[in-house]
Amino acid sequence: MKIANAFLSSLFFITLTYAEEFNPSFSIDSLDQISLPVPQKTIDIETPDRAVTKKWTIMVFMNGKNNLEAAGLLNMNQMESVGSNKDINIVTEMGRMNGQAEGDTDLDGNWTGVRRYLVKKDTDTEHINSQIVYQQAAYDMGDYKQVVNFVKWTKRAYPAQKYALILWDHGTGWMDPQQTKKSTNKGISFDDETGNYIRTKQIGDILREAGKVNVLAFDACLMQMSEVVSELKDNTDVIVGSEETIPGTGYPYNLWLGALSKKPSMSSEELGAVMVESYKQFYTYIKRAAMLSAIRSSKINTLNAMVSDFAKLSMKVNDLEAIKKARTEVLRFDILGPDDGNKTISFFADLYQFADIMGRNLTKTGPDADALKSKIEELKRFISSQLVIYKGAYGSDRTGKSLSDAGGISIYVPPAETRVAQAKLEAIFETPYSTFEFEKATQWHDFVNFIYANAK
Repeated sequence: MKIANAFLSSLFFITLTYAEEFNPSFSIDSLDQISLPVPQKTIDIETPDRAVTKKWTIMVFMNGKNNLEAAGLLNMNQMESVGSNKDINIVTEMGRMNGQAEGDTDLDGNWTGVRRYLVKKDTDTEHINSQIVYQQAAYDMGDYKQVVNFVKWTKRAYPAQKYALILWDHGTGWMDPQQTKKSTNKGISFDDETGNYIRTKQIGDILREAGKVNVLAFDACLMQMSEVVSELKDNTDVIVGSEETIPGTGYPYNLWLGALSKKPSMSSEELGAVMVESYKQFYTYIKRAAMLSAIRSSKINTLNAMVSDFAKLSMKVNDLEAIKKARTEVLRFDILGPDDGNKTISFFADLYQFADIMGRNLTKTGPDADALKSKIEELKRFISSQLVIYKGAYGSDRTGKSLSDAGGISIYVPPAETRVAQAKLEAIFETPYSTFEFEKATQWHDFVNFIYANAK
């Protein structure tokens, strides 16, 4: 995506203006409701023994070494409209390059390499003026170890009572594509210079090696998936992400960081909800379809147990017409882009909707069918009342389906286009589905195989 300088300026004006209108109430009675080329050089600004422990440290790993470079500059300037203060640290690691196939920009001096910033408040919307606290000519931002290093370093230099980590870049959910040199495929954090990206299981490795964060957010497409969150569940409290693609302008950082600066005592769940609400309000304001949700990591084990029961009962009852109906009608997400105009080849689908459509179309009777109906209702209640802290959406996808109908978590469901062969589709995966923690807990792939073989 290429964003012109004039567009950046006008969009930033919109977000600043809208920030004044965004005044959510923080008296939340219930959290399911909210009214709201350089040489390598290290500059040690705040060493651990001198650093003050603040209430929150926000860490943003921004891989702009691709066609999102200009969007990264926009988001950095949004952050600077709020800046770090006595209660919160905002620390970013941003990478840039020259020569990418599309989206290259010479804005803000056309610097390249990797910089860490302690984000400071300013009103200059054209340039990043924050303090550079580390810089390096280049390194592979598709290597998950770089995120580990960033998080560990930031925790030492800018300690806080609570931490949030935002992974900012392209995303393709749990799908780890076969890697080819200079490939244009992505997992998350795709580096055009190296052709490398961070795999699904490596996202979990980031937190296992760098330590827990209170909030893990994906400013990247398609990441709020059962398969992804199951890798993270033990090392964060709240996961924020989208089932659908995220517009190139990403999160409205000035809105939710502005809200946090007004109430730095926010809990992890409050911050997750405010991130979602600010995202919804911003994209409603500019009339761009978008969706986001925040979920409780502590509920993921229960989710997986319920999904396992749901899958086993579905195969046992064998109501193929109900499964076909769900396969055909479920809300799917844009993994393949405009080439999949009606999303019939997409294999990412909303879990709540899939179960709901099945339940409403079951015709089989008997104890097993009754148990399946009961399990579906239990799963739906659990997703809406316990797993999902808050969800927000505006608009419809290109097939006309309302994004607000999504439940907040997606899953692998075979494409609606039955001519798409399973073997051909799964041949593009670098990592076998069997290696995911979600599959180990649920055996969901057995149900996927069943659908491919029977619900045609």
